[in-house]
This record gives sequence, C-alpha cells and structure tokens, in this order.
Amino acid sequence: MENSEASFNLVLAVHHRSQDSPQSLAIFSEERAVTYGQLGHCASGLADRLQRSPGWASHPGMQPRVGILASRSAEACIALLGACWAGATYVPLGVKLPEERLLALLSLCKLSAIVTDEQGARLLSDRVLQDAPATIYALGPGPPDHVGNSRAIWLDRESLAASELVQPVHVNAADLAYIIFTSGSTGMPKGVMIPACAVRHFIESLTALAGLRATDRVLDTAELTFDASVQNMFCTWEAGAALYLLPATRVMNAVRFAHKNALTVWTSVPSLVGLLRQVKALSPNALPTLRLALFGGEPLSIGTVDAWRRAAPACAIYNVYGPTEVTVDCLSQLVTDPILLTPGRDVIPIGTALPGCEAAVLDAAGNPVQDNCSGELAIAGAQLATGYLDAPDLTAARFPILQGKRWYLTGDLAMRDMTGTFHCLGRIDNQIKVLGHRVELEEIDAHLRIAAQADMVATVAWPISDGSAQGLVAFVAAQSIDDVDIIDRLKTRLPHYMIPSRIIALENMPVNASGKVDRKAVQHLLQQGVR
Repeated sequence: MENSEASFNLVLAVHHRSQDSPQSLAIFSEERAVTYGQLGHCASGLADRLQRSPGWASHPGMQPRVGILASRSAEACIALLGACWAGATYVPLGVKLPEERLLALLSLCKLSAIVTDEQGARLLSDRVLQDAPATIYALGPGPPDHVGNSRAIWLDRESLAASELVQPVHVNAADLAYIIFTSGSTGMPKGVMIPACAVRHFIESLTALAGLRATDRVLDTAELTFDASVQNMFCTWEAGAALYLLPATRVMNAVRFAHKNALTVWTSVPSLVGLLRQVKALSPNALPTLRLALFGGEPLSIGTVDAWRRAAPACAIYNVYGPTEVTVDCLSQLVTDPILLTPGRDVIPIGTALPGCEAAVLDAAGNPVQDNCSGELAIAGAQLATGYLDAPDLTAARFPILQGKRWYLTGDLAMRDMTGTFHCLGRIDNQIKVLGHRVELEEIDAHLRIAAQADMVATVAWPISDGSAQGLVAFVAAQSIDDVDIIDRLKTRLPHYMIPSRIIALENMPVNASGKVDRKAVQHLLQQGVR
C-alpha cells in the first residue's frame, strides 16, 4: 500500500477474476446467476459509457461522482462496480427515501451521473429529474409500464456483457471510494467520505480475519446505503466467492434462503435474528452448512448467540464493530467458550482492533483513561475517513489530532478491561442505532418540529431489547395533536426507519436545568406506561 504507483480501484479483484475464472459464480440474485466474466464485462461496459457521457468532467479538480439509485440487486452491483471501474466516487442513494430527502442529497453531491435499477427508476419524478445530472443510466431490459417517462437511458445486461473488458481507471490512495450519508443533527444528512486506501485496507483485513475462500457462498441483506454492503460485496469478491442477494421483501425467509442455497457465511444485524426467532424460523439445526456468521451494527446479546448456536451448530460467530467513519468494521470479537460478556450486561464485547487500527478510551480532555474505567471510544489508523462532505468544522471536531495522531471520536461510551478487550456501553450523545440504522434523534426532532408545528419535541428510542433500540416514540408539547397527520408528514421527509411508531402529546414537557428537553425523563414516562 506504500507504492504510489499502485492502483486502489475497488474493482481490481473482479477484473482479475473475470479473466482468470470467468465462469465462477459472482452473484446470485432473484434466481439468476451472474458469473465473474459477465460481471466484469458489464461493469467495464458501463464504465465506458459513463466516461463518454456529457458532464463527466464537469467539476474540475474533483473526481466524478456517480449516484447509485438502486436496491440490493445484481443491477445495483453492476452500477456500483461500473462507477468504480470508471474511477469515480460512488454515492448510494436509498430507494426508500422520500422525495424531499433525495432532493436534499442531490443538492449536496455534485453528481456527474446517476445509475439506477428498475426500482430506483420509479423515483425519477419531475422534481428529481430537475435537480439530477444530465446523465442517467437505468439498468434493465427497458422502462416498465409503471416507471413512466423519463430521460434515463436504459441499458440491458446482455448488451453490457458484450462490451470489451478494459483496464479499470487508476485510483490513487487518497481518492474517494465512496460517500455514504448518515443522519445529521441539524436536519441535513452528513456525507462521510471514505478514501480508497481505507477500503483497500479493510477488505484485506476482514477477508483474512474471516478466512473467506472461493468456495464460500455469502448472504447479503444490506442496502447500499448501509456500509455493511461494502464488506459483503468487496470481501466476497476479493476471495472469489459468490454473493447471494436477499431482497428486502424476502428477508423473513432468510433461513429458508440460506438452507436452500447451502450458504456458508451469514452477515446481518443481530436484530434480524430476533425477528427470525419471533416467526419461529430459527429452529435447531436449521442452518447446518453455515461455517461463519458476522454480526454487527447493534449489540450482540447472549440470547441471540445461544439461539444461533442451536440453529447453526458448525458456525463460528464474530461480533464486529465499526462506525461508518472508520470504514465498516474496526474491532472484532470471536465468540468462544466460556462466552465473554460485558460486565453487568448480557452482550458480547466488541473485542480488539483489526490490524492497522488502534482503539483507545479517552476522557473529556482527550487523555486515555485507566482500564475498567469508562470514557469515549476513539479510533486511529489506516481506515479513517477523509472527513465529512463540505463540513470542515465538523471534520476537525470529530477527527482531532491528539498527541500527534489523528483519531475519530465515535461518541460511544466504552471501557477496556484488563485483558485489553473493549466493551461498548452505549451512546454518549443522542445518536442511536435502530434496527441497524444509525439515527440522530435531533434530526428527527428537527423535522418533527415542522410537521407538528411545535417548538418543544423529543424523540426517544423505544422499546429497548437486549440493549438495542427496536423503534422510536416521539413527544410533542401540546394539549392534543393529530398524530396520524404528523406521521404522514414525517413520511414525506424521512426514511421509514426514522419514523416514530407513536407520537404522544404532553402538556408539560420535562426539561433539565439548562431548559432543554429531558429525554431521560420522557423515556421514564414510557417505562411508567404513559400513552
């Protein structure tokens, strides 16, 4: 990685496999197989079209950026790989976003092009097209009746597969591989900029940690907007293995899907296991072919581990941890016997840092605390983000230089035990995880104030199960409200996972000594059964 002449393009493994093992399975999606040869030619063909498109170099001094408006599909993978093949930064745009949210992202990104699949093409309304770049490619056989008219150019997989396989564009270490947007406390999302060298380092580290091999069949349940998708896709292809995409509409059939296709590697948030347990899908020995499970994004409880061991008795289990700002995962813990738990909690620790990463627990002044004492978890090393898109002050605050080294302050409360193992103790601020999605409670509040036309509001995580938020409940300072109307308004502004399940009117909103809404007090009201 020190060689300045080396290319850090994320597609290099796919390019290599498309030449050396073109008939090997790369993707299985919707009962259709895509070989490495087909995947490479499709991505290369799309890259050629992107590079020749109007406006490709319309932002001098900046890498081209390609928005990927697609769900978990083979077309989504081709779209992403095509953007990378052309030397661009890819920017995932969620297909479940309301129009206002999508327009907000388009205003921030300075995109050179957008590539969609059929599902993403449905979102190309007149308002979106007005703010979209000149070039829009839609991958599929042609515009279905329900998509309507747009200026998207449709490209089918067969014509792309017939394209010449060309060398991927050279990518420097500091070039941006992708920008993923996370929830922001001001009401606007934050764009996390990840350099290509950080992704390259992560891919190599995680592939080695998991011992991934060409014979593996890997489950993917992550949308492109969730950075776990980076792990699922690029680590799988690094090993020459096959990626099995499970659409969101079939996620409750994940066990049946894994059993039918004899999958060997499972990756998901722990809450998916909880959902599968609720529907009685996780029976003993239901997953006999699994050899490895990687759980991340939420606390991994002992109850989940016990249920998983009964369902997949031959499966090794890793708990992985990492903020988007440190390229997917930066710490890991293998579940062993006896099972190591975080003191006072029934959850698996987050373990130790991956090679090339460094973890520390700091006090408010940025100094390391003693073992077994709590503080803020900070991460340094090879996987740190470049920073936040067009937010230099926020970047400087969250990525400070401490004792001559650049760190990312995670905002997570943590402690390190005497063995050097790290334990996550929750959030310091009001950023939480809801079913694997990172959410800023203040962002929901910002939109709730508008939707409810109220000054004092508060959103809290509720209910909490095994240390993980299962949903959201919001409070509005008012004698009465039309909660249905407010939720409908929020649905036009926020993704589904940020919509409270209930909105409660409080005539007297609890406040703290600073006059701010006291979230702990309103959460206590829920514990008391307020409705």
